[in-house]
Amino acid sequence: MRPTRLPVIVFTAALLLMASSVAWLMWESQEQSKLAAELARTKRPPTGKRVHPATVPQAPASPSSKVSMPAEPEPPASTTTIATLNVPGSMPNEALLTFRSAEALAAFRERAAALGLEVLGYDSKLRMARVRFQNPAALEGDLNAHASDYSRVGPNPIVSIPRLPAAPAQTDVANPGGRAPFRGQGLDAIGAAGNRSGWGQGVTVAIIDSGVTAHPSLANVQITHYDMLNDGSALNGHGTAMASLIAGNDPNVGGVAPSAKLLDIRVADSNGNSNTALVSSAIIKAADLGARVINISLGAAGDSPVLDEAVRYAINRNIVVVAAAGNDQQTTLSMPAGIPGVLSVGAVDANGTQAYFSNSGQGLVLVAPGVGIVSGYSDGKFVIGSGTSQATAITSGVVTYLLGRGYGGSNIIPLLTRTAEPLQAPATAVGAGLIQLPK
Repeated sequence: MRPTRLPVIVFTAALLLMASSVAWLMWESQEQSKLAAELARTKRPPTGKRVHPATVPQAPASPSSKVSMPAEPEPPASTTTIATLNVPGSMPNEALLTFRSAEALAAFRERAAALGLEVLGYDSKLRMARVRFQNPAALEGDLNAHASDYSRVGPNPIVSIPRLPAAPAQTDVANPGGRAPFRGQGLDAIGAAGNRSGWGQGVTVAIIDSGVTAHPSLANVQITHYDMLNDGSALNGHGTAMASLIAGNDPNVGGVAPSAKLLDIRVADSNGNSNTALVSSAIIKAADLGARVINISLGAAGDSPVLDEAVRYAINRNIVVVAAAGNDQQTTLSMPAGIPGVLSVGAVDANGTQAYFSNSGQGLVLVAPGVGIVSGYSDGKFVIGSGTSQATAITSGVVTYLLGRGYGGSNIIPLLTRTAEPLQAPATAVGAGLIQLPK
């Protein structure tokens, strides 16, 4: 039987078929690679559009294929800060600089003159420098070169004795416009009439104001004077008026706590003007000198972190800071009266109506007599004045009396708000009500 060739033919055909399949697969793979490359070229994002890395894998690009992204210009870090320094109500061409450390402050003071910056004052505890600049570029340069040294940069708000508006303003339209004068110190209205000769014994009150002059009503009061201005100008009588309402011992026109000791810290000039840097440093000084009450019958329209820190410094030492709400008939409190923790004081007239000038605002603690109040003044005079200044001084006198009786500083505000006489007005206008001497 002759052998057949069929198995050989079948095997050969199978080999040829397998070789053809392999060749086709290799060609197909090359074509798919070419197609993928072509698609990648045609789907490249247009120049200038940002593509999320998760969408398109990023590969190192040659210099010729690098795409330039248009960048938005960014101003120097200090530009916005510098632009906000000369704001209305602040000292022109001045800045309050706060540093992260005392060493950074010292280093700045050493280089300031070379930069053309005038250091008008500084406070190591607040790590603060008050600086005058003529060329903003000099300050900008230092802010950028030593950015890590600074913690805050801001304006130096003007602080002044509250003045009465020439005519009733219309900003606080809810103000009922109280004008009835007390024609005295208003002490009967708060339950402080009678013999007060021993009130305030052992308590030191700091009066941060325009300075206290010699006056018959203060003849036997122990007063220590500090002048933080030293400008040689005549003293404004406002500080003397505050002192007489707090501790005056005139038999007919006396203060609330005649046995108190006074720290007279002058920060306001003969026109009654000061600034936040001086007031902040004065608060620190008063606290360090042992004051238990700080009377600030001054105010600024703007707040400052430096002032906030100074107030906290005092409050943390159990000192009662008493401040005037302001005489602008505004719906916000002056500073530092608007700082939380401060005993802020508005004014009422003899009928218990919010005085037409007295500011309203959230955080107002209480009100006190402030229309037609008799007090001492410069040149041995007695005058009749009105303002939240007078109301503040009377309140400081009450606080001094309570501290002399053994109350703790942290208990004063809760006690006075609890015992105040309620008035027919919103809390933003009169706080808890008219201050009363706790029985």
